[in-house]
Amino acid sequence: MKLPILKNLVSSALALAVPKSGNEKTGPIAATYTGTDRTCVDCPHKGTGSCYYESGFRTRGLNARLNDAARDQKASTLRIARAEARAIDGLLTGKKRDGSNRVTNRPLRIHVGGDAPTAESAALIAGAARRYSERVDAPAYTYTHAWRDVPRDAWQGVSVLASVESVKDAKKALKRGYAPAIIVDHFDGDKASVVDGIRLIPCPAQTKDAVSCADCRLCMNADKLVSMNAAVAFAAHGTQAKKTREILRAVNGGSCPTAGKA
Repeated sequence: MKLPILKNLVSSALALAVPKSGNEKTGPIAATYTGTDRTCVDCPHKGTGSCYYESGFRTRGLNARLNDAARDQKASTLRIARAEARAIDGLLTGKKRDGSNRVTNRPLRIHVGGDAPTAESAALIAGAARRYSERVDAPAYTYTHAWRDVPRDAWQGVSVLASVESVKDAKKALKRGYAPAIIVDHFDGDKASVVDGIRLIPCPAQTKDAVSCADCRLCMNADKLVSMNAAVAFAAHGTQAKKTREILRAVNGGSCPTAGKA
């Protein structure tokens, strides 16, 4: 994974936003980043070495810097959310030399690293995300491990998926109004499969060549996924895959869920 393109970034000590991510999987989208220490309170991957953001070769330094700032400033989760919202609003005001908007029709991925662990912090970030979408005519989306505690409506219509590690939790998330994003051991094929009544759709950016999040936009329509009783599945991959599978086995009573069919 490449570093985010930091040119024209909107940054504070607690959060930053970039108008164009350099991540090959996501493609050319805007993105925000915060530290994980004070925001990712419910994530089973936190501190285990399985988190791609915490452990990634090119992102762990960024996470450490943001975490250090939050600790030094004794920043609350709400203060961090305010900083992230201001960073998103800063993207709105960016102008090219000719006076045109810097970001147009480019989706926004909210906190590539970090989360919104309270309804108040989610609402602050969602408000800024909605302003972004109205300005540039593009959706905003994110994932959260705080879906058990934060009501879906706190996100004010922003496409947000509940991060889960089991089909059991996927069903619970759907009952709370969240489309699930489930991590699985591997894909058995690139077509959707039904597991215990939940339609699991393999991530097209993982199963198809030359498809990025900017192209696919499946996760940018959470309400449609809920109406389909569907979850987006992501297969464990990369250097963190082994540790991710260990967590999946612990959560699922010794087995690892799979998704997809040929």
